[in-house]
Amino acid sequence: AAWRDSDGEDSVSDSDDEPLAKKHRSGVSLTGGPNRLRKLRRHAAEDGAISLPEYEMRLRERYASTAGAAARTDWADVSKVRREGIRPSGESKRRADDSDDDSDYGDDTARDILESNASLFDTSSSGRPLPPTLLDIVRTRDANLAEPNGSVVSSLQFHPGSSEDDDGNLLLMTAGMDKMLRFFRVDGESNPKVHGVHFPKMPIMSARFLGDTGSVVLSGRRPFFYVYDAVSGKVQKIPSIAGRKERSLEKFAVSPDGSLIAFVGNDGYVILVDGQTRKWVGDLKMNGSVRAVEFSRDGEHVMGSGSDGDVYRWHIGSRRCVERFHNQDGTITSSLAASDGLLAVGAESGVVNLYDGRSAGPARRPGGGLALAATDRTPLKSVMNLTTSADFMKFSADGQILAMSTRREHNGLKLLHVPSRTVFSNWPTSKTPLKYVWGVDFSPGGGYLAFGND
Repeated sequence: AAWRDSDGEDSVSDSDDEPLAKKHRSGVSLTGGPNRLRKLRRHAAEDGAISLPEYEMRLRERYASTAGAAARTDWADVSKVRREGIRPSGESKRRADDSDDDSDYGDDTARDILESNASLFDTSSSGRPLPPTLLDIVRTRDANLAEPNGSVVSSLQFHPGSSEDDDGNLLLMTAGMDKMLRFFRVDGESNPKVHGVHFPKMPIMSARFLGDTGSVVLSGRRPFFYVYDAVSGKVQKIPSIAGRKERSLEKFAVSPDGSLIAFVGNDGYVILVDGQTRKWVGDLKMNGSVRAVEFSRDGEHVMGSGSDGDVYRWHIGSRRCVERFHNQDGTITSSLAASDGLLAVGAESGVVNLYDGRSAGPARRPGGGLALAATDRTPLKSVMNLTTSADFMKFSADGQILAMSTRREHNGLKLLHVPSRTVFSNWPTSKTPLKYVWGVDFSPGGGYLAFGND
């Protein structure tokens, strides 16, 4: 073959290709050559030679109709992108010295990439719909491997104000029956320990951050509880709740902004304590004993349920019960979880019912006033993948996943894809080292799932 150099002189041709060059000068025969060339004919009777330009055109058409359908290359046509006016999202303005009309489109894109330190890949799951049935999940280094708990991890939580960036600003708190409260920086690799505090008089059953502050509320099977300020390092012991004679304050919930703490009390009472002053501010009463309590995501309502199987909803501002309905399972309620639009009710039978999170409003007596009888609500979905008590439930930050666990069964953890109402089938597996799960939490951005076991 022969080609022309940039200075206009012909280079020496390869003698081995000379016969093929001579053949092409007179055209290309679609019937006298290899059988695959017959596919380029327009009709079966065509047997003459075609010119080189025509031959090239037919090759391109053949490629576009076969392999090209699965391997498109028109995305690399800069002139086409210019004609269709396609511009990348977030494109920065061109510099004054590069604002000529004939500047290349690719220069701007390359400059945007080189001038930014942002990741080229979106590693967060927030805002992206998750596919049903299959969960893309990879195990990382244990969060507390730097200093494992000496006994069961009874409680754990990511700090609501921490972020999942590359600077290791994701903070995880763990607490357990070894009377230790620990903090770890989670980066998926080293996960270094930040701090630890020992509470010699209380095996910790529950621990929660007070909103996005640095304070942590801790309680156990004791009539008192602690508040630890991680910023100042001070520990405050609240010896009792005024007006209440409680033997145990081991279960509680914290409002999203940290302004209220709702303790599970005796005789059907939910005890409200101010998150800043640590003083009693009110009681909420229900029939039967209280087994679970949970705040709504907006902090306007608190829900409670227990031995009678009814779910109560109180308005925080008025302290009035605005709704009461029967959980369709009918057995004792063991846990509650709330997202922006759903309420999950777990029972000791292992059944988890999903309800519309919006209040249906209180029933009215014919003569006026609120009716005390419970109403009936039909669950949107009944999940029966747990065979023992649903002891703990947690929605992810975006509400796409509901984690359900039991402490009474080995490897008793299930993840529900909320939009499709189906349980993920590929995780956990029989080889996942779950053991007996006591607590589960999702990171604020949804990139990490942590669980504590025995």
